[in-house]
Amino acid sequence: MSRFLLLLCCTLAVGAVPSQSSKSAPPEVVKSVGVFTAPIAIEVFSDFQCPSCKLLYEQTLRPLTDDYVARGKVYLVHRDFPLPQHAHAREAACYACAAGRIGKYEAACDVLFRRQEVWAADGKVADTVCSALSPGEAKQVRALAKDPQIVASVDQDIQLGQVAGVRQTPTMVITYKNQRYPVAGAVNYDLLRRFLDQLLTK
Repeated sequence: MSRFLLLLCCTLAVGAVPSQSSKSAPPEVVKSVGVFTAPIAIEVFSDFQCPSCKLLYEQTLRPLTDDYVARGKVYLVHRDFPLPQHAHAREAACYACAAGRIGKYEAACDVLFRRQEVWAADGKVADTVCSALSPGEAKQVRALAKDPQIVASVDQDIQLGQVAGVRQTPTMVITYKNQRYPVAGAVNYDLLRRFLDQLLTK
């Protein structure tokens, strides 16, 4: 391991472990961005009610998508990991997944994080998501959010996170050449970028 990777591991409490990633089994297309065969896969275990997840989404994942995902270097997957102490996080995950079924996943994610403080306080998750949709789309999403298959998909992500050893949100699991690097917290984009570039030159 290079000096830089060692420094990153110490700084971010990252440990390379043998790959047990689900990359071999593509997740729901609506929750992934990029090319499945990209050299690096990043699974982001996130909670819509978590302030640190909001920070990661807005300040790290957006530029990551432009610089790496759009260029075929990273395959990015969102995994729902609602924490029990967040009263509305599970409902938010279900509504985002429901929106994904009609092609509005990113719109739902954007409005949930952008208005996080509001719906986290008043509990109006459905109204928040539907504010980014047309009336017809909103009707569909309200019905889909209660679909047992949607609920099961959130539960599946939680189970994947538990197997991966996720202890907090956000947690990214970066997979490259059969090695996994779990990275916890709202990682600074510049630091993540340097780490990814180092991996790609190995």
